Amino acid sequence: MRPYTYAVAVDSWISRTLLLIVAVVVISSSDVQKDGPEPEFLNPMENVTVALGREAILVCSVKNIGEHKVGWLKAEDQTILSLHERVVTENRRIDIDVDNNTYWRLKIRQLQRSDKGCYMCQINTNVMKKQIGCVDVKVPPDIKDEETISDITVKEGENATLACKAKGNPLPKITWKREDGHKIAIKNKSKKTMLLDKVRGEPLLLNKVDRSQMGHYLCIASNDVPPAVSKRITLNVNFSPVVWVTNQMVSAPLNTHVRLECFVESFPISVNYWTNEKGEMIPQGQKYYIEEVKTNYRVNMYLNIQNLDLNDLGTYACLATNSMGHANNSVRVHKIIMPTTVPTTTSTTTAATTTTTTTTLPSTTRMVAPSTVIPSPATKRKNHKISGDRKSSGKTDDKTGLRINGVESAGEMETKSSSHRASRGSSRVRRSTFSQSVSIVAELAFLTAATTSWSTGCPVDAAVGGLVSLALAVSPPLVLWLLN
Repeated sequence: MRPYTYAVAVDSWISRTLLLIVAVVVISSSDVQKDGPEPEFLNPMENVTVALGREAILVCSVKNIGEHKVGWLKAEDQTILSLHERVVTENRRIDIDVDNNTYWRLKIRQLQRSDKGCYMCQINTNVMKKQIGCVDVKVPPDIKDEETISDITVKEGENATLACKAKGNPLPKITWKREDGHKIAIKNKSKKTMLLDKVRGEPLLLNKVDRSQMGHYLCIASNDVPPAVSKRITLNVNFSPVVWVTNQMVSAPLNTHVRLECFVESFPISVNYWTNEKGEMIPQGQKYYIEEVKTNYRVNMYLNIQNLDLNDLGTYACLATNSMGHANNSVRVHKIIMPTTVPTTTSTTTAATTTTTTTTLPSTTRMVAPSTVIPSPATKRKNHKISGDRKSSGKTDDKTGLRINGVESAGEMETKSSSHRASRGSSRVRRSTFSQSVSIVAELAFLTAATTSWSTGCPVDAAVGGLVSLALAVSPPLVLWLLN
């Protein structure tokens, strides 16, 4: 196997040497006489920039080529790539394309980083003519792992520097973001904190970090060539544990389920546990069920006590410890006695009674009202006496209203007094009406007697008739006075 390989290698070397000799002889031969004008370049060769993996094309435009030859070389090391239309290099990604002996194109397929550089187009005239065009290879960004940190750990209050290096063509730009979507806290020289969605530039400087800045940061490198790349850098902030509880006292009836809460913040993550009133660590079991919910540097601790009894009453402590320190807090559990009887409600009955009382008394009082009567002159004297009775009746009502254990209420006494006044008023009205009727009858009798006497012509009869009529007119008031 080895002799065959050696023979192939020697043969390949000999063939390449012969091709090189032939190319040099052809290109540099000066004894070739050509008729007509010498070849010239039409336009300067343009440089090209192509992304990695694409095809790069350099164009060399020549006029009056005649019998002359065009060759392509790599300017850096003078490697011959082609002679006229024939490719002499072993690089299979290189090809020559000629259009009407005027446009000579050098094509480099599947461009690689090693293809970056300048290329020469030559014409084998007596005085060699040449043009140079360069190929720039765009390279997508890539993170330099050897110059980029993965994790960084500092104490709370110290400064942190996150470094990230990238390569590519053109040189990539670095952008920082938090992986959890939170804003990046940047403290300036005036100790003011700015919250930014992203920060450009490398490295990322964080001054006097606190626990809220802990997390994963993304270093994103990008240029004009896709795709962009990123790398995660984790910032850890060490601090001693902090422990707090939501309720320092929990009350519950016996034979019920009790749940105690405790919250811990620490980094590195602390060792957390519960102790009873004697300071003994509470184990996991049927009686006590312990839960932990972890989120970043926070831990929510829960102690569940099944079927609370007298032995479970007391103080429970929540403890946390790590390499930075330790902390604790406590919760006290005591029992409450549930009520056994339910008090009756009497508001409905009372409200009904009140409603009945408030609606009955005013209606009873309003029903007693004296009749409106036009009194006669004789009646006015009686009304004066009745007014005196009203005053005395009002005093009686006041005294009645002050009774503590009387049979009748003040409202009832007032109703009876009003009824009594109404009945007396009715009797006065009847007497006044009777007196007026008698007076009218007497006056009519007096007029009748006087008319009869004058008609008969007897003055004596007229006088007697007048006295009788006068007696009848005066008698009703006397009768009423005697009746009163």
